[in-house]
Amino acid sequence: MSEKTEPVTLIATFRAAAGQDSHVFGLISAYGEVVRKEPGNIFFEIYTERDDRHAFVIIERYQNEQAFRKHLDGAEGTAFNLQLAPLVEGEGSELQFLRIAS
Repeated sequence: MSEKTEPVTLIATFRAAAGQDSHVFGLISAYGEVVRKEPGNIFFEIYTERDDRHAFVIIERYQNEQAFRKHLDGAEGTAFNLQLAPLVEGEGSELQFLRIAS
């Protein structure tokens, strides 16, 4: 399987600013509904760390690189990131891209 045809799987982690965890969860939940309907999205799962409600972990998978690129180019993602930025600590999400071990 080539990089262009293999699934794109990533983990995005970030921490909500103090007092913003409920607001951040609401934004992510609404955005997740949009992403799950995108062509090529396989899943978009929202987690928090077991002992820290402010630490969010999003796990996403797309059918291939093309589907992931379409997701990145969507207007909804840009709007979401603009709304999220002032509600989280640091520079935003830390991304970790995964590959199926073989």
